[in-house]
Amino acid sequence: EEEEGRTSTTTTTARGKNTRGRRVWKARQRNEISNNSDEMVYDNNDSYYHAYDDDDGDDDHWDTAVDDVNDRRIVDESLARICEQEREGGRMKQSQLGVLTEDPHKDMRMLLENYTAAALASALRDREDVLQHCATLLAQNQIVQLTKILRPYQQKYILQRRHTPEKMLDFRNGQGFDTHNVELLRKGLNRMPRRVSTAHSKRAGVVLPLCNVDGVPCILFEKRSAHLRAHPDEVCLPGGMVTAGEDKTIVQTCLREMEEEIGIGHNSTSVLGVLRCNWGEVHHLVGVAVTPVVCFLGEIGESQFNPNPDEVAECFTVPLESFLDRDRWVHKKHYAPFFTGGPHIIWGLTGYIVNRFIMDIVERYDVVFCDDK
Repeated sequence: EEEEGRTSTTTTTARGKNTRGRRVWKARQRNEISNNSDEMVYDNNDSYYHAYDDDDGDDDHWDTAVDDVNDRRIVDESLARICEQEREGGRMKQSQLGVLTEDPHKDMRMLLENYTAAALASALRDREDVLQHCATLLAQNQIVQLTKILRPYQQKYILQRRHTPEKMLDFRNGQGFDTHNVELLRKGLNRMPRRVSTAHSKRAGVVLPLCNVDGVPCILFEKRSAHLRAHPDEVCLPGGMVTAGEDKTIVQTCLREMEEEIGIGHNSTSVLGVLRCNWGEVHHLVGVAVTPVVCFLGEIGESQFNPNPDEVAECFTVPLESFLDRDRWVHKKHYAPFFTGGPHIIWGLTGYIVNRFIMDIVERYDVVFCDDK
């Protein structure tokens, strides 16, 4: 009975939480340790020691993780202090800004997906020529000339180039997607690398509808009707299958479907471009070759949509800023990303397309929503 009682204290605390594998060994001062030699273990230098107490199960295990606290601000404040300590210690000062972005993994992905092998090889050769020339100048003690060559690579100048208005999605004017922002997104879509695609017997297109709601940049979604045979009650984007003989282009398919589903005609829609995805991943998700087309609908805050009840249960918008909060995304291996920051979970092909749009198009720019960010 004594053994059974001791086992239970090592697995469950008074709070009722499972603590298996969560052992704690706390050191005690010498004056707190009894004369029982079994409680002390010294190293060879007789300097370090540990005390063990098997009689009190609650002291031997921990039951609350750092992020289990009810007040998230406590964790955020701790992380802020740690970051400040890292910066003061100088360890973070050594971080570099990369070629296109500071994050090394994102930097490599953007380089591979946006530049050909020939372009990367040429850039590598040019960079090597610059380094060799700098080494020669250093050997000749031509510091003034060396400084002129290396000045553009200083961090302050790199940041100035990256944060120019031409590379900023600026929403501080309170008007949402304005002409400047829309043109930046159009350029970003047109600069995406073309991907090799194979012929598919089934083709479809969907619209990624950008819009403004009371001056807030948003994305418009549909929630499918509950009585539909395929994917009832799921969040989706306007779109459908290509109709042979009727649709001459995939853009025409998208605009026709959107008008049939929620009543937005092509006359009030500006097509920005095709979001080039990994067609293999898309086909794996839905078994159909789906082409996302990004469109801008303008200000719709005062609009009265009439969704087709045969296909659509409701329409709703989610602010663009919410999609930039990575904490609202859930990533699981072998699954498309889940977004939990809206009135309904966005997942599957829709989650995949929105996530690709944010990562490949929006986040290539410096996005600003208000002056204090």
